[in-house]
Amino acid sequence: MLRPACGVVLGILLVGGTGCAQEKSAPAEPRMQRGLPSAKVLRLHQLSVPSGARHVAYAQDDGWSSYGLALTFRVPERRLDGFLRAARVPKSALRQGYFLGDVATEQTGWKKRAGRSYVKGSSPGTRASAPRHDVTVDMTDRPREVTVYVTSVRG
Repeated sequence: MLRPACGVVLGILLVGGTGCAQEKSAPAEPRMQRGLPSAKVLRLHQLSVPSGARHVAYAQDDGWSSYGLALTFRVPERRLDGFLRAARVPKSALRQGYFLGDVATEQTGWKKRAGRSYVKGSSPGTRASAPRHDVTVDMTDRPREVTVYVTSVRG
């Protein structure tokens, strides 16, 4: 008796084969998760979250050629300087404006909101030697709090 080829593959599937007419699924897109990324991820990206930060969330993307991290948190403005120093983003280099790359916007849902006051800046890092940090800070609610948005790419 002839058996369909799919039945044979199904038998192999039970012992670890790929199955009949199955396609490899694409990796899931990273989505924002509440809380801190692992200490290992923060070390890899040479970032730290200031003490007293609230509403911390992140998305991680382990791409083919780089490792990406999107991180957001709210912090009292007095803690912003320390974060910027640690991220190698000179406060003197912050300029009015909003910058979050297309990938970060798609994966995180971050959007520029009308009527908000933003400043932006970047670290001088390179993908090979150190991660590059692009920072946008929503200054609207200062001095009480600011909202920090960071994207980091490490090659």
